[in-house]
Formats: sequence, C-alpha cells, structure tokens
Amino acid sequence: MDRGVKIAIFVASIISLALGLIWDQVLNSARVAVQQEAPDELGPETMQARMGSPEIPRAALPADFDARPVDEPLPQHNEAPAEPDTTAQWTEYTVAGGDSWWKLAHKTFKDRGLEISDLQGANPGVQLKPGEKLRIPPFKGAQAGQATPAPKPTHPAQPATSQPAASSAVEYTVVEGDSWWKIAYVHFKSRGVTTEQLQAANPGVALRAGARIKVP
Repeated sequence: MDRGVKIAIFVASIISLALGLIWDQVLNSARVAVQQEAPDELGPETMQARMGSPEIPRAALPADFDARPVDEPLPQHNEAPAEPDTTAQWTEYTVAGGDSWWKLAHKTFKDRGLEISDLQGANPGVQLKPGEKLRIPPFKGAQAGQATPAPKPTHPAQPATSQPAASSAVEYTVVEGDSWWKIAYVHFKSRGVTTEQLQAANPGVALRAGARIKVP
C-alpha cells in the first residue's frame, strides 16, 4: 500500500476517535445538566409551593354562614318548657338590631313562656325596627288588665289609617346554601316570619337550589 494512503487512514482514525470522545463528553454534560434542573416532586420546596405556606392567612367564613345541608331539618330540642313566671309584670322593651318576634318570644323572654302571637297581640300593628318600644306580657295568655300596664310610649300614636297593610305572601327562589333558618332570619328577617311558618306554608317542599317557596 502506498505510504500516503496509510498516513491518511491513520489521521482519519485519530480524528474519528477524537470526535467520539468529544461527543461522549457533550452527552455526559447534557445528562448532568438535565438531572440538576429536574425538580424533586416530593421535595419540601415543591410540596410547600403546591400546598401554600402555612403563614399565609386563610379567608374566614362569614358570620351568617350556615354549614347545614339545605335539606337538613333544624335541630329539635326536647327540653321541657319552662314554667312561666305568673308574678312578673308587664314590661317595656326597646327593639334592638337583629330582633325578631321569634327571638323575643323564645330567647329574650324565654322564661315567660310566651308565643309569637302573645307578643304580636300585645303590640298590634307594630313593625319591628331598632328603637321601637314594645309591651311584653308577663306570661302566656296574659291580658292587659291582669297586671300593671306598661309606660306610655314616648312617640305619639299614629292614626289607624296610617298603619301599613299586612304584607302579602311572596315567592322566593331557593339558592345554594339556603336553609329554613337562613331564609326566615336572614333573607326575610324584617317580616318576622319563623321557620315553622315557612314550613307550614310549603308542606312537603324540599329545599334545593331553584325550588320556589312561599314566604308569608
């Protein structure tokens, strides 16, 4: 074989070997770089980024949020009714924000054993609003002449013709998150309606979003 051909073959072999070594080095460098950049799926930094820092404040639920399902009935308490105090006197009460006929009868003056009808009968035509004066009977079924009368109201009496007519029943469309309690004491608080009156006006109705109910 010619000497020049042998030299050319040798040089080509050296160059091929060098290129192979260089290419192998490039591949190793690229593999290391990829491994360094790939995040650890279970690493603490990744988990914290996905779950959020524990120092981030969480949004608080609104005060009137009702967590009960819409079809869940209100809890029934089997407590024995308190004996009314027949020695109590007629008293005057100033309506506060958030009051309703149900709350006054069954919470504020629970010890008197009153019903809503007792309060409304003692205060005909009165609309519950903050600052309004109410006459509170001493016990259920009490008549005005059975005990000392309440003090005279501080505001002048209005003529009978000026009293607003009784509100007629309205229709309400149930939304997600509603309950009998929320509809009575949040949405229609100003009407003084109770959960019992709502359920009586809508017999057999299950509360679900989109259902239409009557509000007395």
